[in-house]
Amino acid sequence: MFKKLYRNIYLPIMLIAVVLILFINIFSVIVFNDTLKDAHNVVDRNRISRALGSCELYINSVVLSAYDLSLDNDLIDELSSPAGKSLTNKLNDTCNYSLKINAVSAYSQNGNIYTSSQVANVPTLQELEKTDGIKNFIDGEDAEFVCLRTENIAEIYNSSAYPDGMGVVTCCRKVYKNDAVVGYVFADILPANLYDYLFANGQFENAVAFISADGFYFEYNGNKLKENLLSQPDNGYFKYSVTAEDDLFSITVFNSKQEYRSQLAVLIVILASVSVGLIIGVHFAARLTAKTVTKRLDRLIDKMNSTEI
Repeated sequence: MFKKLYRNIYLPIMLIAVVLILFINIFSVIVFNDTLKDAHNVVDRNRISRALGSCELYINSVVLSAYDLSLDNDLIDELSSPAGKSLTNKLNDTCNYSLKINAVSAYSQNGNIYTSSQVANVPTLQELEKTDGIKNFIDGEDAEFVCLRTENIAEIYNSSAYPDGMGVVTCCRKVYKNDAVVGYVFADILPANLYDYLFANGQFENAVAFISADGFYFEYNGNKLKENLLSQPDNGYFKYSVTAEDDLFSITVFNSKQEYRSQLAVLIVILASVSVGLIIGVHFAARLTAKTVTKRLDRLIDKMNSTEI
């Protein structure tokens, strides 16, 4: 007896419980998803900001090394009155001392070129002046200048360290004697070194990075295969961009969402497992409630029938 009443008690309890559990789960996933995204954004933005700071510190240290070299008396004397003396050892010392400079070239005003031993096929001063920034530096009053360029690139380490001559960071410094410019020092950094700073200490393990300047980017570590990320959004990556204070270059990192999605999947699995357990528990509780009510009614009817007899 009372099967219909049993269903009328059991089904509403189950329906209400399932709806509440689903609502709580959906709400929890939405909140956790937003929280998790914010956490990844905060952590990764801090990482890329630190990476930018490291790259700027790296470049500034090379600028300082170029400045120290420009004060060397032997260099000043040779550039002001070229006598054919070799400056190779002195330029090599600058590279070896800093461990951050891949090649150093010095130019006298009359076009004489002096290089460290790591570099070959160095462009002439006239060829370097084809780069607007360098020409403005030579013609202007500034004593130092930093540029990222992909034209008139010398062969560093016979092009083995950074293949295809895709570019260098050049720190330029004027050399003075009695307040007159007698020559120039150009210290070159391979962009591969800047990328190494980006990925130091395991940062951005599943990321693609681009160092960009003046509408181009430096290739490294296979980012050529991912250059479409710069123009086409990809839902599989978080995107972060920072620009140096002097607008010299920008760093854009596309960090894979793999870790974020794994963490979200773990949450969903946990919520699903808990939900199944709750639904099973509600099922038994609803059955017990429905049975308790119907059994009491059954006993009441049995009692009423026995009284009539």
